[in-house]
Amino acid sequence: MISLHHIGRLRRRLKRRVRYYLARLHRRKLDQLTFVGITGSAAKTTATDLSAAILGQFGRCQKTHEFNALGDIVRTILKTGRAHRYCIAELAATGPGTLDSPIRIFKPDVAVMTVIGRDHYSAYKSMEAIAAEKEKVVLALPPEGTAVLNIDDPLVRAIGERCTRRVIWFGEGEGADLRLLEARSRWPEPLTLLVAFEDMTYEVRTQLHGVHMVTPVLASLGVSLATGIRLEDAVRVLAEVPPPDGRMQVVAGADGVTFVRDDWKAPAWSLDAPLRFLKDAKADRKVAVMGTISDMTGDNGLKYRKIARKVREYADLAVFVGPHAHRAVRARQNEKDTSIQGFPNIRQAADYLQSELRKGDLVLLKGSHNADHLVRIILDRATHIGCWKAQCEKKFFCNHCPKLYAPSGNAVFYRLMDINPGQERFVVVGLGNPVASLRDTGHNAGCRVLDALARDAGSPWKREAEGSVSSMVLGGRTIRLFKPGAAMNSNGDMMGRFLERMGGAPQHCFIVHDDADLFLGDVRFKAEGGDAGHKGMRSVISALGTVAIPRVRIGIRRFNDKSKAQSFVLSKFSSNEEAALARAVEKASEILKKQLRDLIGEETVKPAKEGTIP
Repeated sequence: MISLHHIGRLRRRLKRRVRYYLARLHRRKLDQLTFVGITGSAAKTTATDLSAAILGQFGRCQKTHEFNALGDIVRTILKTGRAHRYCIAELAATGPGTLDSPIRIFKPDVAVMTVIGRDHYSAYKSMEAIAAEKEKVVLALPPEGTAVLNIDDPLVRAIGERCTRRVIWFGEGEGADLRLLEARSRWPEPLTLLVAFEDMTYEVRTQLHGVHMVTPVLASLGVSLATGIRLEDAVRVLAEVPPPDGRMQVVAGADGVTFVRDDWKAPAWSLDAPLRFLKDAKADRKVAVMGTISDMTGDNGLKYRKIARKVREYADLAVFVGPHAHRAVRARQNEKDTSIQGFPNIRQAADYLQSELRKGDLVLLKGSHNADHLVRIILDRATHIGCWKAQCEKKFFCNHCPKLYAPSGNAVFYRLMDINPGQERFVVVGLGNPVASLRDTGHNAGCRVLDALARDAGSPWKREAEGSVSSMVLGGRTIRLFKPGAAMNSNGDMMGRFLERMGGAPQHCFIVHDDADLFLGDVRFKAEGGDAGHKGMRSVISALGTVAIPRVRIGIRRFNDKSKAQSFVLSKFSSNEEAALARAVEKASEILKKQLRDLIGEETVKPAKEGTIP
């Protein structure tokens, strides 16, 4: 029997396919328009906005807004009518083949390529594979089409040299049609360019900051030439165009603190440019607020320490935010070094900066919007915001969110709660996945321990808003057992809501979870510490705002298995392995009981009634 959930998924899938088909039909009716597709590992959004601003002065122009997924491109095409003259879309490549459908639907007349970097490197495994994916935009051009390409990027240049269509080159390199002669940008002065074109020199004034913004400026000028607009007209328009949200966007506060937002995304390879801007800036004090860094391989601890040292070379104060912040703090020179600060969540960072920042400070925000929400640091300085939710599925900045001033479910956990002795609420949390098909996998080892504790206590499980709840009595105190009703990577949000509702605190909470670094059957207790790469613990630390959370770790790695964790954490065990896991579950249960007895014994206990839940 097909479930309602499955039927809903089928309906949504069918609806998407119908919209894709309608968009393809609609695109065929718009052959009189010029379609501009912009791709690259960076500068796509800024190039799109600048190009749209220029073209919009000479005819109606439709463009993608902030997002560049297939659905966004479909919506853009369907919103484009015969009255338009231009349609511009970001064409993003996130993995092999992801550009195929957007190109098939959009069919660009002008293809723009900014730069090829290591963004999404883990999906492609090589720079050549990334370049090959993006080259599809150029290969899709019609015979009369034009490619606008960055001559300074070796991979882009190689694509252009293979191109059989008209090419407009931009950059510093010999042979560029739009040749950069000079670029000046030193805060507070904005970016100004000297550009040579057809034996003429043009001064290009902008409202942008940072010499790395040269690429989207030149790309937009190339789009202008490709569509028949005079360069002097394009230059005139550019002087009035502000930067997009979160792309080196300047926000000046009433208190004299100036923020530069570069907080849309933060792949490791993109850090140098905004940090160089900060280094060259004229300011009383320079502060760098760093969020989650993506597309890194190897040891995260080592990588974050290295980044922290680098940031400190450019800034007077480096503030790291998020589940990896504690790793960055280890880069301090000594115990007296306060130039590197770390906070597990945005609320703590905002509270610190509220009092730390002063008039004349220039603050660079560099992070991932989806992971960090760094813009809340700015918003909270003007009017105290209510939403400090760590895990958010919204695909836009917080300043556009209607829930900005609504309290989040776990807002109180930016600090350790002050609980009077005898009023403590003790909780044991088992991390896992609530989906039935994943119940017997290694990733669900934490939930197995809680099932064993509830079974021994003869206590049934009850379904509540945040997950499944049971209890046991130990040392005269009732201990809540809690299994979050969310996927592993989102456990923290549900856990925060549950603790807040019942009046619990992180210091009285034990976590039980699987550990892919320990061999099957091995059990370890850890009083506090970082997430060690465990995404469930990362979610918990981010939601509760502290690393001081005791946890019991259960090994799930098979002996002689050197594969990556994602290859076996969701696989089921053999009968022999199940026996080893059962022994580990028993051992973990005993360790938990001992640690709880020790903790309860240290508290001034006011015993609860047997069998009751406070």
